Amino acid sequence: MEIIIVLAIVAVVGIYANKYMNKRSETEVKNKESEQVLDDNITVVNSGTSDQTKVELKSESNNKEDNVMEETKGTRDLFLETLTKIGCQYETGDGEDDDINFGYQGEYFVVRASNNNRFIHIYDTHWGHVELYNIDEFSRLKKAINESNIKNSVTAVYTIDEAGSNVHVHCKSVILFTPEIPDIADYLRLELSEYFRVHETVNMEMAKQRDAEVSK
Repeated sequence: MEIIIVLAIVAVVGIYANKYMNKRSETEVKNKESEQVLDDNITVVNSGTSDQTKVELKSESNNKEDNVMEETKGTRDLFLETLTKIGCQYETGDGEDDDINFGYQGEYFVVRASNNNRFIHIYDTHWGHVELYNIDEFSRLKKAINESNIKNSVTAVYTIDEAGSNVHVHCKSVILFTPEIPDIADYLRLELSEYFRVHETVNMEMAKQRDAEVSK
């Protein structure tokens, strides 16, 4: 009788052990399947992220290439491009060292610019005149030019035309002109506006001298 009871207990334990092992096997299979799905999802996500990263890197590379092209642009080419941006029509020859002629706010300018030089030379010529033999006006002009050169960044000078018996007034400046300059169109506008400031200064200083002479 005892043997039968022992055998029954062993049989019951065996049945439960078998069920436990089967359930454990099913759980392990499900876990493996879940891990595989997770791995697949990670792979897909990583793949999508990788593609997006490649696109971003390509875009960044293109931007860098554009910046490099802009930074390596020659001074003369950059200046001509900037003139177009501020609405100035210009004339120039085909040579690298040919003068660039353009108008701005009713004034006529000449620029010398080379792709091999980071600086440009701007000229505003023959904008003022006095008679050579008008000693008083010539004297006023010289004083006014000196005063303007003290106050302004653009330099004023005069030349004597003995054949025409005239004294002509001109302006000149030399400025850095490179792609690294931010808002380069506004930078050029600001420089050109300085020429009109010189005109105003010279004319006002000459007028002051006349008024002072009259009040004596």
